[in-house]
Amino acid sequence: MVAAAGDRRRGLTRGAIAIVVPAAFLFAAAITRMLHIAAPREIVTDLAQPLVVVTNWGAYGRTIFGVLFAMLAVATIAYFHVIRHLWDDDDRYALRPGSIAVLAVLASVCAWLIPVSFSSDVYAYATYGELARLGANPYGHAPLPAGDPIFQAAIWQWGNPIPVCVYGPIFVGIAQAIVTALGAFGTAMQLDGLRAVAVLSLLSCVPLAFAAYPGTTFARSVAAFTIGLNPVAIWCAVEGHNDAIALAVVLAGLALARNGQPLAGAAVAALAGTVKIPGILGAVAGSMTGGRARIGALLGTITALVLSIPLLRAVTTELAPQGRFAPEASLEALVKPLAFTVVHDDAAATVLTALVAAVAALACVTRGVARLRDGRTEGWISFALGAWLLIPNPYPWYSLWLLPLAAAAPNTRPAGVAIWLSLFSVLRYIPDAIGAPAPPAAAILGAVATLPYLALLVPE
Repeated sequence: MVAAAGDRRRGLTRGAIAIVVPAAFLFAAAITRMLHIAAPREIVTDLAQPLVVVTNWGAYGRTIFGVLFAMLAVATIAYFHVIRHLWDDDDRYALRPGSIAVLAVLASVCAWLIPVSFSSDVYAYATYGELARLGANPYGHAPLPAGDPIFQAAIWQWGNPIPVCVYGPIFVGIAQAIVTALGAFGTAMQLDGLRAVAVLSLLSCVPLAFAAYPGTTFARSVAAFTIGLNPVAIWCAVEGHNDAIALAVVLAGLALARNGQPLAGAAVAALAGTVKIPGILGAVAGSMTGGRARIGALLGTITALVLSIPLLRAVTTELAPQGRFAPEASLEALVKPLAFTVVHDDAAATVLTALVAAVAALACVTRGVARLRDGRTEGWISFALGAWLLIPNPYPWYSLWLLPLAAAAPNTRPAGVAIWLSLFSVLRYIPDAIGAPAPPAAAILGAVATLPYLALLVPE
């Protein structure tokens, strides 16, 4: 009787702490809506858009961002605490996928109530879908014509022309289907349709992760919780980012591979690259599931690359020549101002910055190799942490790709670093939401954004 009562108390405590995640979003929604009552007149046009995006809002933007970041921090602390301290390594007491899914649904609904977004990406998604619907080339870079409501909304957010499409053909097809199906309901509904698909994709990751990961019920539940209830992942899905869709495709492929279909599963995992190119790395995970998985991964990779030829052509001919090195909230953002004070030349400072980032990334990879040689799964997480250091602008939605690796070894230090990076990546919103910081402030922002890496320097 006493043991049973203790188990119930542990379950209640675990659930009570996990409920902080949706509660934090609900609190942020309430505060943000109250702040909107006193919004400055300068942003009245922004507030009238189909989806309100915080862009160069100055002091008011700083306040709105502060609310979001504070609530994400509270939610992440609770989420991390559940992962690290309150899971019983006993199948009888593991939190089941159904309970995790309910919490994720509740958190998503509460996050949806926040009346602003910090990213305009969903406007671009809708535009690419509309271009495809009209028979135009979504991978072109021509000015958008007047008269189309989606185009007009996107031009307000991005200018004209909008950025080149950097997404795969399957995602463009999804966007086309959504804007076509919801065209009679207006631009706001079309944008919300794209956001809803991203949210549903992340929610599907809960049962998919449970099916895809090996091990006990406990280990699979932890993996599902780590991916599906990460606060930043939930927020990015609510913003509509298609990384959630690509991640769901990878997990669906791994679930197939783990459950008797290695060839088909590995091929599906690789096809995540037709949503977003980084998803093609799902082929690596798929190839490790045994049997004929390597053949499936190869076939899926070839298919994804062939289907993505228009995308690859656009990236090389349109995007690459126009690219410039302007890091924010990253290791490069910290290093470049310091490098410039030494060499007094922008090009030389860029090269020096890239070199420093490469050395830091190599250190992470070396650490990962050593862990894998010792048979420790967290070595793969160190590879991802090294890759993160090479990204000059690590946007929050990129952190969704850290979570599947963290979920494989959630109680390790590299996993903890990956989870905290997901929170600190939210700092990348600051230059867009508030305004570009001066070089000293940009360096400080970069330093703060990379703070989680300090945990790797502490001896174990």
